[in-house]
Amino acid sequence: MLCAAQHHWLGATACFALASFFRSNGVLLAGYLVWGLVVLPFLHDKQPSVLRILYSVVLSACVAAPMVYHNYSAYRLFCTTDDNPVWCNRFPPSIYTHVQAKYWDNGFLRYWTPAQIPNFVIAAPPLVLLLIFSLHNLNKALIPAMRARFDGVELPKAEQNRPFQTLAITPHLIHSLVMCVTLLFFSHTQIVLRLAAALPTLYWAAAWLFIREGRWGRLWVWWSIIWGLVSVGLWVAFLPPA
Repeated sequence: MLCAAQHHWLGATACFALASFFRSNGVLLAGYLVWGLVVLPFLHDKQPSVLRILYSVVLSACVAAPMVYHNYSAYRLFCTTDDNPVWCNRFPPSIYTHVQAKYWDNGFLRYWTPAQIPNFVIAAPPLVLLLIFSLHNLNKALIPAMRARFDGVELPKAEQNRPFQTLAITPHLIHSLVMCVTLLFFSHTQIVLRLAAALPTLYWAAAWLFIREGRWGRLWVWWSIIWGLVSVGLWVAFLPPA
């Protein structure tokens, strides 16, 4: 992300590709490349060239390449026999979605059962905060910038320089929004407790909440401290929500 922020696109691509080699959700990091090379210049009234767009596509393909390779390797291993698994006949034939559905019971609303209510409750503080803060930034930064671009006017400098309403953090919040929606509707929702801790957006959101609503901000900080201490013991013992 630092490489992308500094416009070191090849370095960012290498880091993002390495991430997607180990975790499939690393593919989402390609969005930072598209944002910096195409979307942000467009919002700043600079028409991206065809070569620049193609460059972003090639770099994004490099980020996705490890996941494509993993799926291709699995397809060659399992789908070239007479007795092919069911997932081999799907489009696209993804072993990842097959494993997630069969062994982890992931899928749209499949986690929404009464037995999982405690996991939704403990996941609510970071999940709700990230969703609200992401939508706030999109409403106050991205949508006004898009309107200004299509209307042919320039946003006031005061609007561009507000720390929580700047386009500089918008790609991070789009990434967080996609992650939260995926976890909420398609996956084990409590995973947000591990993933969100590695995202800068969680700490920006906490600062925004603390400044905007001091009482709720303090409550959120206290929850973070208490949960941080409790979770260490739970995860070490492989207890839920690990």
